[in-house]
Amino acid sequence: MLKAREKSSVLPLDYRSRANLPEFILPDVLPTEPAALTALLIAAVNAKIASDEHIAYLYEQIALARRRMFGASSENAGQFHLFDEAEVLAATSTEAQDVAPLPVPVVAQKPARGKRSPLPPELERVEIIHDVPETERLCDCGTPMVVINRVISEQLDIVPMRVRVLQHIRLVYGCKTSEHAPVTAALPPQPLPKSNASPGLLAMLLTTKYVDGLPLARFEKVLARHDVTVPRQTLARWVIGAGTALQPLHNLMRDTLLDAPFIHMDETVVQVLKEKDKPPTSQSYMWVQTGGVPGRSVVIYDYDPSRSGDVPVRLLTGYQGYLMTDGYEGYTRIAKTEGIEHLICWAHVRRRSP
Repeated sequence: MLKAREKSSVLPLDYRSRANLPEFILPDVLPTEPAALTALLIAAVNAKIASDEHIAYLYEQIALARRRMFGASSENAGQFHLFDEAEVLAATSTEAQDVAPLPVPVVAQKPARGKRSPLPPELERVEIIHDVPETERLCDCGTPMVVINRVISEQLDIVPMRVRVLQHIRLVYGCKTSEHAPVTAALPPQPLPKSNASPGLLAMLLTTKYVDGLPLARFEKVLARHDVTVPRQTLARWVIGAGTALQPLHNLMRDTLLDAPFIHMDETVVQVLKEKDKPPTSQSYMWVQTGGVPGRSVVIYDYDPSRSGDVPVRLLTGYQGYLMTDGYEGYTRIAKTEGIEHLICWAHVRRRSP
């Protein structure tokens, strides 16, 4: 009990060092020399800046303590500052900025409730002119009216999907005076050479399935509403073929990911109905990795029926850098790989902290 009381009564070393703030005492008689007045002004400004930084630090410590005591334990809560913001800003400031006036805080204005947001300006605008009937364009004084203004209101419109057939017509050239073999124009390369699906159709198919989450059975009905019959089995073959065609792009993205100095990795549960040697109710996993060099970040999803530690080892073969994950034990093996510095997510550390 005695040790506990002694421990609680001692202030942290960091706090005590911050408490030694520079003091500024205004002399009773102000100097008249410009250099002395300038030095006095600089000392006053530096003392004010140090005091403001100390107050900001204390507010940060209070907020940190309140979150530890009363904050939620899920990842949805805002993460703490990893570093002291005042120290970081001070390290990047210049001598001229040390005597600059303090900025005036700008209060963000809240949008008015019920106010409609404007439509994106980059969207195409189609003008629909509504004219006044000719019989109403005559003024009461008998003078014909002229257009003096336009009142514009906008509606968001969507053009329904339009299904069409692209006819590739290859011209054939032959000689009129000889029997040499004719020359036929070459067909441009296609993602699926033996399929009648255009690149645009394949792009929409992949987008509706993997971005919008639309099953192939429902996309089959979408095409049927346009009098086009494409069985879902054919759609499935198109998806598989498109994935094979995109494999070089996937390889390039993985090379970019492995060149990154920092990678985030996590696994999430997915259900696969027809997984070999696994019942439909069992859990499989999608391993998500994100990273990349600055300006070219990538996100890669890799499916694996297993959650074992062999999966991250396989996916990150040859990687050298920082790897951030949660506290799942499956990352223990990859964390011991030479050249990889394993980092733990702060949200999970916070949940496990006493």
